Amino acid sequence: MRSCYLLDPGSPRLPRLLDRAAAAGLDTVVTKLEAVTPDLADLVRRRGLRLHGSFACFRGPDGPPAVDQDGGPWQPMEWYTGVRPNDPDWNARLAERLTTALRTAPVDGLLLDFLRWPLHWELELRPGARPRSASYDPDTLRQFTARTGLRPPGPGAAAARWIAAHHADAWTEFRTAAVTGAARLLAAAARTARPGLPVGAFLVPAADETERRALVGQDARELARVLDLLLPMAYHAILHRDPRWPARLLRGPALPVPLVPVVQTTADAAAALGRPADWGPPIDTADFTALLDHTLAAGSGSICLFPGEGLGPDRWNVLTDRLARTRPPHHPQEGPTRAR
Repeated sequence: MRSCYLLDPGSPRLPRLLDRAAAAGLDTVVTKLEAVTPDLADLVRRRGLRLHGSFACFRGPDGPPAVDQDGGPWQPMEWYTGVRPNDPDWNARLAERLTTALRTAPVDGLLLDFLRWPLHWELELRPGARPRSASYDPDTLRQFTARTGLRPPGPGAAAARWIAAHHADAWTEFRTAAVTGAARLLAAAARTARPGLPVGAFLVPAADETERRALVGQDARELARVLDLLLPMAYHAILHRDPRWPARLLRGPALPVPLVPVVQTTADAAAALGRPADWGPPIDTADFTALLDHTLAAGSGSICLFPGEGLGPDRWNVLTDRLARTRPPHHPQEGPTRAR
């Protein structure tokens, strides 16, 4: 999969951007599922590209709230309100909402976004930051006790301290099972609505699998059992890393599904979003070139550029050149290929 993520598929610049994507050697365009229309799908496919929709799972403002390790509500930071993934009623509503969207959205694939416990990782995984943990609310702790037999001393901060000191592994296993279960439920709903539809998910770019499981409950090996591709969000500038850093995320154990690194094209959030945001230090053309060289060499040739709107003429030229030099990846098979 060689793709770009579009933040604004309704832009008047879209036809030109799609022309550049096809000419550069991309094969897929990704955007929010709710933005997909038959007209958009027609524009994309007329250029020989596929269209994938991303679906936000556990992101507010609605949904079951979380309690952080200090005993307070997991407050929104900028644009993001975290929602916990362990509420059966909410998950059933999500599956219904997804099913309804897929009945009319003419997509070639689905990517689950925010498939995790709350974490504003764009800030909380920067060097020196303190990631918050969730959720220590009464419902979650009752589920934890039912699963493990362990009984925390009340909700909130007391439970967080007790779990961290004595039962961190059990807590991680419990939270990971919740995320994998949600992935299984939503993937099944998508495949029932659209048989054969490839389903993937975005991964938090933690240092390794141990950290990712502990922070957000994402286990790449377990998710690979129920999904068709995984996309680590390797935004180096946002996380104050160098352009070689995304390649390091691809050097873990091999997985039975494609691993598609999502890399950052620009730090100029205002130009891409239409509003300011902290996307880290500037990315010049030399940085972007190094980013492509290291990431493509370390992976299978798959890549996703975020956002597509951040690719100016120089970067499109660099991308075209680097993709032409790199053997293209195999496309994900159309439909589930493993035992569910």
